[in-house]
Amino acid sequence: MTTRPTAEPNDAVRAEPVGTGTGRARDPLALEVRLLGSLLGQVIAEQAGRELLDLVERVRRTTIRLRRGDDPSLRAGLVTELAALDPDRAEIVIRAFSLYFRLVNLAEERELVRTARRGERARTGTRAAPDSSLAAAADWLRRSGASEAAVAAAFSTLRITPVLTAHPTEARRRTVLIALRRVDRLLDSLADRDIALAEDRDTRRRLREEITLLWRTADLRATAVSPLDEVRTALAFFDETLFSVVPRLYREADAALDPDAESARRSGRRRTTARSGEATDAGQTGTRAPLATPFLRWESWIGGDRDGNPSVTAEISDRTLRIHADHVLRGYEAVAGRLSQTIAAATPPDRVPRTLVTRLARDAELLPDLDRQLRRRFPDEPYRQRFGFIAERLRRTRAHLTGQAAPLSGRYADAAELDVELAEIQEALATDGLGRVAWGEVADLRWQVTTFGFHLAALQVRQHSAAHRAAEAALDEGAPDRDAVPGVGAGEVVETLRTVASLQARFGPDAAGRYVISFTSEPEDVSRLLRLAAACGEPLPVLDVVPLFEDAATLEAAGSVLDTILSDPSYRDHLRGRGDRQEVMLGYSDSNKESGYLAANWLLHRAQAALAATARAHGIDLTLFHGRGGAIGRGGGPANRAILGLAAGAVEGRLKLTEQGEVIAANYADPGIALRHLEGLAAATLVASSPAHAASLTAAETAGGPILDELAVTSFAAYRDLVGGPGFVDFFRLATPIDEIATLRLGSRPAARGRASEAASAPSPAPTRSIADLRAIPWVFAWSQARIELPGWFGVGAAIDAYAAKHGETGIAALARLYPRWPFLTSLLDNAELALARADLGVGRQYAALAGDSGTASWATIETEYARTAAWLGRLTGRDRLLDDQPELRRRLGLRDPYVDSLSEMQVTLLARLRACEPGDPERERLLRLVQLTVNGIAAGLQRTG
Repeated sequence: MTTRPTAEPNDAVRAEPVGTGTGRARDPLALEVRLLGSLLGQVIAEQAGRELLDLVERVRRTTIRLRRGDDPSLRAGLVTELAALDPDRAEIVIRAFSLYFRLVNLAEERELVRTARRGERARTGTRAAPDSSLAAAADWLRRSGASEAAVAAAFSTLRITPVLTAHPTEARRRTVLIALRRVDRLLDSLADRDIALAEDRDTRRRLREEITLLWRTADLRATAVSPLDEVRTALAFFDETLFSVVPRLYREADAALDPDAESARRSGRRRTTARSGEATDAGQTGTRAPLATPFLRWESWIGGDRDGNPSVTAEISDRTLRIHADHVLRGYEAVAGRLSQTIAAATPPDRVPRTLVTRLARDAELLPDLDRQLRRRFPDEPYRQRFGFIAERLRRTRAHLTGQAAPLSGRYADAAELDVELAEIQEALATDGLGRVAWGEVADLRWQVTTFGFHLAALQVRQHSAAHRAAEAALDEGAPDRDAVPGVGAGEVVETLRTVASLQARFGPDAAGRYVISFTSEPEDVSRLLRLAAACGEPLPVLDVVPLFEDAATLEAAGSVLDTILSDPSYRDHLRGRGDRQEVMLGYSDSNKESGYLAANWLLHRAQAALAATARAHGIDLTLFHGRGGAIGRGGGPANRAILGLAAGAVEGRLKLTEQGEVIAANYADPGIALRHLEGLAAATLVASSPAHAASLTAAETAGGPILDELAVTSFAAYRDLVGGPGFVDFFRLATPIDEIATLRLGSRPAARGRASEAASAPSPAPTRSIADLRAIPWVFAWSQARIELPGWFGVGAAIDAYAAKHGETGIAALARLYPRWPFLTSLLDNAELALARADLGVGRQYAALAGDSGTASWATIETEYARTAAWLGRLTGRDRLLDDQPELRRRLGLRDPYVDSLSEMQVTLLARLRACEPGDPERERLLRLVQLTVNGIAAGLQRTG
């Protein structure tokens, strides 16, 4: 980072627009980072003074020298200087590095978009399409022997369902996220090669203004986050990207399904139409009826997830879907209004298609005043009239669904009614010789309506199985007011089910009804929920019951539990009414916290296979719902690679996964990144569902299954020896900022189950009582902050070591051969390698020292296992250093590390000072706030929380 201002502010990187020039200036990422760092330096000097800017620079240079190993004695001097900082100066240092990371993260996001665009250009030339594209997936299916009909069938049965969740892993405030999008747009302006000098100068002025506002914006939330705050934060991404990206995704699918277009793309050929002689891209999407059908559906836990969060009530769920409807209907209304202005085709009355004439007559009956107005404004422009009516009917629908007005005539009954009208318009346009318009923006709107409906994202309910058991017992005893579990009354459980019924009545059956039962342990957990629903009275909610298996015991038994559920005649009657479709959720977070990285991943893989086999035996269409987090210790890592590694037969064209907290911002803040991410999910699902891929998986699983059985046992033992050892809980509490993380207002859920009252009393930290009580998110978050990343790798080295001792070189050679052939093993080991590369035990050692002598044994075990795991991964993968096969990622991590080190040194120093404070010390609250600021800053620097 170079935060020192230039001599003349207006000269900062003015030589040429971003993205042009020669030498290093041709690297737009380097240019943007240099520009943003320079402007930040100017802002710090203006707002805090040159002396504090010099302090920031001194800390930065010292940590770089420490990282290079120039002079180890420098650390003592740095620690002394940091410890001597008064709170105000310490805060300046923390905020300087934190904001720098946010700006650099934005620049790297922009580079990802540029990389994707370069891939798109390559796709239209002579090079093959990127592996994550739908075009590449379709081509792979064809090359693996699938006919065009089979490829089309694979696309037609594809279903991708991202589920947004409000897990508290997004450390940034919505205000900051929106401000960064403004900075992004200004950088886009600077990247324009034709930007005029005056415009360039003004854009840089506005950039300084935005960075100044970011500098003055508080990093920490002043009040606790409510569930509706979380709803609005998620919908900011809908407004910014998702609504517009969805039709772009389907355009990619449409082009991939056209074999002529794909052939032309790969060869760079163009063709000439026989009719007009016009040169046009072969099979260009938008010139014919689409071949692709919508395959994306959105769901959300935000405002519906009750497990451990008493803030989510029946009223909150109702208000959530009203907010959803408001956003999506405003989107449709805006599109209809725009089309009313743009489809200004004059059509004589005798040429207006009959379906359009009939529909306009019905519109006139429904809305006579508007009819007169539109006829006066657009007398010979029937399409403008038609979309004018649609826009008004959408406005009335929005007013009704959101409760802003009493029921109004002229509103739509449901999204299907709107879709029928849009199909009529497409037919009329095509008949009128306007096929390009029919299959252009009107097709985009139809795709949006089919995808989002009038509810945007279906609201899922989740509740702990214990709450249902206690609620049923309370109702049987005639005590509906008694708490089912602490903070959740039996009446609230019943009221939630009644709310589902009312939401279905108001917004349609697809808007709600999936009900996740967390910690499902027995078939009775499923039938109990249906009994509770039946006790609600009319109207009954229509439920899709989703058992969630998330600990070792239930994952081991998942197949047999599902078999018992599906063998119940009454439940099969219920399931027949739901189309013989069953959804099962797998929890990646709690299983890892309980069993360790390798054992948990193998448990999940075996559960996938068992559940898929059970569903096939019962003739049920199974959708596995993957509860993945952003961190490797919670199922994170490259999603495409993970999908290809799922058990054979466990996908079948259906992918459902959670998008949690910070992952939502990472995947959906930018339209280009969002498109690439969604296309990658769909492409990987197509390949993973193919017979050819299933055959290769089956062979690898047959050979590798016994090996993984053995590795999982020894890995589990090593992990449990560590976390179950004497003094480990105290070591974890002292060597990480876990108790301080619990005071951050990151989300509406408390950091541990049953600790809502403690979360409400923040900022006083609530000590971690046991690892079992702690939620998996803060568990992973704390290890990340301490730069140890333990949930993403611990136990792998011990397992391979034990396997080698038993089976010798022959066994290791077999494992090495499996590594490139079995996608599950590839993903498992590559993700562990990434976690090791992100960890820094040199920094982690500073955190471990906070635990004193009591943590010596635990830390020695961690260091030994890190070295052992790194050595074995190098041997199995054939790489001399971690991430040798990903030099760009390795370079980026190396460039970031010294700057993150600055905040880590600051955090260690502040934690020591905070924990030395006596209860009631007035300095304690200020020190806690500074620690919280370092947590946010380190999360920004590492680009991850939990």
